[in-house]
Amino acid sequence: TRINASADATIALATDFNSAGEKLTKSSALAQNKMYIPIDASSIEVTAERVNRIVDMLNSVNAKTLNIAGNGIYTMRGKYTQAQIDNFTYGLLKAVTESPRLNNKIESVRSGGQTGFDEAGAKAGIRLGLPTIVLAPKGWKFRNISGVDISSESSFKSRFSNINSTASDELFG
Repeated sequence: TRINASADATIALATDFNSAGEKLTKSSALAQNKMYIPIDASSIEVTAERVNRIVDMLNSVNAKTLNIAGNGIYTMRGKYTQAQIDNFTYGLLKAVTESPRLNNKIESVRSGGQTGFDEAGAKAGIRLGLPTIVLAPKGWKFRNISGVDISSESSFKSRFSNINSTASDELFG
């Protein structure tokens, strides 16, 4: 979390900002004097207001690198599927990176690669052709929709394998 939060800005997408993960993400970004942009994902609609708010905040710190973080899929069980989160995050990141109001081109995206918004952020970066790094946790651990921890390199990586890109093992830090 700390390494990912060293990006110029962290976009945190969540329905629950009081989870341990979200608190750690926020404190890690702020402790490094980096921009922290919370986005309430109670609605997963890409709006001009949301895009402009993110762009304005990115412009305020001349951000070129992004960390995409947020709640895991298990936190949103029964509310959203991973595919819905993937589509929303891609649409939002696409609108932000293509905004004529954005002062600096986004040069890279990073993520912790957990299910939910971390996974969606990495997939969005890859789909947009941005250099994307997934800093995988020790043991390739991730939590599925049922809240069960899985430690499997092949299972971790397979979540990112069907994306139209030239991604390779260089994707994983």
